[in-house]
Amino acid sequence: MPKQKAYALGIDLGGTKTLAAVIDITSGEVVSSARKRTRAERGQEFVAQRTLELANAALGDMPNGAEIVAVGVGAAGQIDRDAGTIVDAPNLGVRNMALGSLLSKQLGKPVSVGNDVEVAALGEYLYGAGKGYSNFICVFIGTGIGSGIVQNGRMYTGLTGTAGEIGHMVIQAGGRICGCGGRGCLEAYASRTAITRAIMAEIHHGRPSVLATDAERQLKQGETIIRSGILANAIQQKDELTIEIVTEAAEYLGYGLGSVMNLYNPDCIILGGGVVEAVDLLFETASYRARTVALSAPAKKTPLLRAKLGDFSGVVGAACLGAQKAGYQFSSNGK
Repeated sequence: MPKQKAYALGIDLGGTKTLAAVIDITSGEVVSSARKRTRAERGQEFVAQRTLELANAALGDMPNGAEIVAVGVGAAGQIDRDAGTIVDAPNLGVRNMALGSLLSKQLGKPVSVGNDVEVAALGEYLYGAGKGYSNFICVFIGTGIGSGIVQNGRMYTGLTGTAGEIGHMVIQAGGRICGCGGRGCLEAYASRTAITRAIMAEIHHGRPSVLATDAERQLKQGETIIRSGILANAIQQKDELTIEIVTEAAEYLGYGLGSVMNLYNPDCIILGGGVVEAVDLLFETASYRARTVALSAPAKKTPLLRAKLGDFSGVVGAACLGAQKAGYQFSSNGK
């Protein structure tokens, strides 16, 4: 007998875009969705209002008579899960935002808030590439780099709730300045922000590139990072600068992933984010380098997989987080 449908609203609040979607939590199916650029530079009040706007837009497209059981939010940065507060999110320009209570008051439903990559890992665990695995790490590359850790079938968040901050693993002592204020973090070398900065610096120094026109136009329109599709097109056109910078970023990412293999010895590592989905060079180079860095046993046995839910990993996981906190019981994630 088919399961009766149940719905929850998931919100993925990222440094570049915000996506809200109603999810059938019995299947992981996206029922309705709305997205816009986050525009974090306009301040945290704007970010909060934009989040609410997109939530209402997604809810407005639900099937007649359907009702959500809860709301879940995945937000970049450090999260106080008990309070539903974004404590510090450098890529969002947000500090101490009580987003959970704001949304709960406006939407009339219980709201749970988690780290964006943590909830994406939950989505992949229940309905994506993590299905059938009990211990894995899910790494997402976007404006920044973060990871979610699944341990014995449960999300592992650590003592202070900040486990999985792989983007702030130091890979170059005294290296590039990171958005967190530190130096030499992986995020400062392998995120899409880092790739954009490296490419634009070379273009401004006179280096030829097919990206010179498209990237400049995109950035002048207020976007802060080069779109994944534009990077992929440049690589297809064999643009030397793009290939060089993306390869370098992927090498750094591979060093980080190889270290994770050695430290955690997971069942698998899942890579996600638009740039991973669109740019084969990044995924393949990072996977190769990770295996050369890792010890021989994990290098041979640890699968490196692409996320299956694509752009919807975060909203599916956020919706599932909200439903879990509201008492909904999910069945096993077995294949």
